[in-house]
Amino acid sequence: LAPAAWAEALGGLGGLAGGGGSPALRELRLVSDCLVDDGRCLGSLTAEARPQAGGGWRVALDGSLLSGLLDYRPSLAEALDISLTRLSLDGLTPQPETVGSLFDEIATPPEPAPFPDWVGDLPDGRLRIADIERGGQRLGPLTARWRATPERLTIAPLGLTLGQITARGELVWEAAGAADTLSRARLDLDGRDLGTAMERLGQTAVIRSAETRVSSQLAWPGAPWQFALERSRGSVEAELRSGRFVNVASTPARLVGLLNVDNLVRRLRLDFSDVTGQGTAFDRVTGAATLYGGILETRGPVEVEGPATRFTLEGRVDLARRELDQRLGVTVPISRNLPLAAVIAGAPVVGGALFIADRLFGDAIDRVTRIHYRVRGPWTAPQISVESAE
Repeated sequence: LAPAAWAEALGGLGGLAGGGGSPALRELRLVSDCLVDDGRCLGSLTAEARPQAGGGWRVALDGSLLSGLLDYRPSLAEALDISLTRLSLDGLTPQPETVGSLFDEIATPPEPAPFPDWVGDLPDGRLRIADIERGGQRLGPLTARWRATPERLTIAPLGLTLGQITARGELVWEAAGAADTLSRARLDLDGRDLGTAMERLGQTAVIRSAETRVSSQLAWPGAPWQFALERSRGSVEAELRSGRFVNVASTPARLVGLLNVDNLVRRLRLDFSDVTGQGTAFDRVTGAATLYGGILETRGPVEVEGPATRFTLEGRVDLARRELDQRLGVTVPISRNLPLAAVIAGAPVVGGALFIADRLFGDAIDRVTRIHYRVRGPWTAPQISVESAE
């Protein structure tokens, strides 16, 4: 069954149920084992529609794609009300040949979609989805209201639950010239463990947190589903509390744990389980950044406060090339011999940098409380060099 062709053929049925008279149709039942779109089978669907008193239709939906109800009442301000108990995104979106990260999926910009004519005919309404299935994970609930004009589709308010995180905000898709479109989004994330949201999106949880606050404003060419890092611009601000960087391969993130004075005795015993196993703990992370042309640049320092250490990070991240160019500042009390020996024994990279600093600044090293590093190169294995000490 091709949905577009049937929608065109049945386009006049809404009028048959309006006007207060007896409708020409009392019931419409549609059953398909295979909804076809662009030569691809999306899944099965059964729809049973009945006219409503005062005009409009109520449609019961069920199948492998979704289940729920659709109410259409043209006399209401929000004429369309869609309430789904389940929606499968796996059937609606093409499956990639190889499973990659979410970052890979949004790294390459697609050709922007033009603004479709049907948006101008879309009745205002609301959408509620209790359970969304994607790649074996469950998202939701999702709630949204929309308003449509021939030039703009506004979805506000918009809400989605991802694990212990709730996203709220608005989304606008609008025409931008004869053949171009632009999408704009304002989203705030609020909740507890950010890692649970990553897991719901099928990603590895690289951060765990007891409290999460994130606000963002983004814009990109094309439709809302055509978000791509290389062509997007906007800003993001974040605050995380009482958490841990989990299995972080990047050396800068582990400096907090490596230089933690409370763990010096463990360092001397070559016990680095808190860094290489469970990750690096933090009490608080705050920061803001701007996104433009595939570059994420900090606005002021990103500050990470650990149990006994504090560090700041400023600079740029090239999201397309996946490279870092940043300045890392580490604040830690250092005594003359024991901490330096401990770090050298357990972490040659960081220890070597501190050893060089010791030779550069001589006896001043035992008074140093802040060391600055330059971090450059691929974000999986950046080069770290000492710049200065205060």
